Amino acid sequence: MNGFGPLSSARIFALLFLLALRLPQYVDTIPALPRTGGHLSQQPGIRWTNCSASDKPGIQCGFISVPLDYKNDEVGVVELGMVRLSPPRPAKLGTLFFNPGGPGGVASSYILAATQGPPYFGQSVLQNYEIIGIDPRGVGMSHPVKCDPRLYNERVSSFPTTEEDFQSLIAHNSALGKSCAELTGPLINHLDTKNLARDMELVRQALSTDEKLNFLGQSYGSQIGLTYAELFPGNVKRMALDGIVDHTQDETTSLNDEATAYETTLNQFFAWCNTTANCTLRGQDAAGLYESVVRMAEEHPIPAAGCISPEDSACRADVTAEEMRTNLQSLLIFQNTTIGETGWDALAEAIAQAAQGNATLLSSPLARSEDDEAYAGLAIGCQDWLHESTSHADPRYKISMASATAPRTQGSSQAYFYQSNCIGWPAPTTNPQGRLSPTIAEAPPILLVNSLYDPSTSIIWASGIQTQVKDSILLTRLGSGHTSYQLRGEAANVIDAFLVEGILPQPASVVHS
Repeated sequence: MNGFGPLSSARIFALLFLLALRLPQYVDTIPALPRTGGHLSQQPGIRWTNCSASDKPGIQCGFISVPLDYKNDEVGVVELGMVRLSPPRPAKLGTLFFNPGGPGGVASSYILAATQGPPYFGQSVLQNYEIIGIDPRGVGMSHPVKCDPRLYNERVSSFPTTEEDFQSLIAHNSALGKSCAELTGPLINHLDTKNLARDMELVRQALSTDEKLNFLGQSYGSQIGLTYAELFPGNVKRMALDGIVDHTQDETTSLNDEATAYETTLNQFFAWCNTTANCTLRGQDAAGLYESVVRMAEEHPIPAAGCISPEDSACRADVTAEEMRTNLQSLLIFQNTTIGETGWDALAEAIAQAAQGNATLLSSPLARSEDDEAYAGLAIGCQDWLHESTSHADPRYKISMASATAPRTQGSSQAYFYQSNCIGWPAPTTNPQGRLSPTIAEAPPILLVNSLYDPSTSIIWASGIQTQVKDSILLTRLGSGHTSYQLRGEAANVIDAFLVEGILPQPASVVHS
């Protein structure tokens, strides 16, 4: 989801651009992946190889063929790619699977980046585990989803207020989805999270049939982890989930919880900005300035001078109020600058520049090729999240409700993104929301972590999941921002202690960093 991050569409673009700068040696050396096909006649194995001629110590790339359709082995296979980081000495605790979120997060890039810059994983984790980042089917090294960039970049409102607007949205979604189906092939119908969890189980078996799964999942990665624990509870050893997605709610509740979480965090930003020397907007009434900028954009889209034109640039040439509300959510992800992420000071600068007539920092990223990284999140989400609106009255009701509970952001959220942008999508919703299976109670205790003011995954979601997962422990970080592990503070230390030593915090524990 655009807000489930840590990978919103805007942040996916920013992170991948950063990784391309840091890791150019890997871009052209990973083997091209075949299209889906063939037949899986036996237990698959992983083919390990060098990622490039200049691999950092401990880095390997791996590939494995898995069933395209787990209900019909005759349909063919799809090849998944992954990156493994091994410690200098044999890993005492075996393998730790890692997913950074999304949907659409390129896990392999995170593992590669872990050898380059600031530490992402704790030293005790790096010393005791080999860490594997599997790119989910449809993502990165794993047969990426392909779509027509021209259709993806069409400017169509996701907030229809008339039946004509609604039909235009459906026509756009349908045409884009059709292009994705034609360019991607049959994989487009087999991207839901249950398939990802089953893929992870096959990788676990290929590594060792005796070793149970250790998993660290952030944001959407929490949905992957919970789905795995539902399907294979007896195969879980240690599972830590950071930034909890609740895939059990109906459309309206899901939208309201995320929209209010976004709005509450935005208000935290305004309070911070009005009292912090680092904020460009200090002393200017940050909330009032934001609202005036949105009004400007409602009258006329604000130019994005740094984007030049849709034909020449990777971002849109101007910004509407709708786009501003949507894109601003991703700039709230972290209060302070951290690994691969800007802090709230960048959001303040974005608003300040927009007030002066330059909305470049709030502009929507554009797809530039048939295999752009932006497509996967949409394709996966459309198979996971209900989108059952049948006329413009349905989204209009949701918008009215959200405008009452979140008047500054008016329902802009990743939850709403799927509820609107998936209407008319050709692939079926094969994994819709629903209560967690009772089988998850057979898994060992799971560690859940969430910040109090998370703009994407609400603390309400985390609390809801905690009540459904027997013996799970919810650790709350009393702060702002989406996910906590990469902050390398108290929450990260608790996660590391659980993964390495099996130590869980006391119920209802809180930390401040």
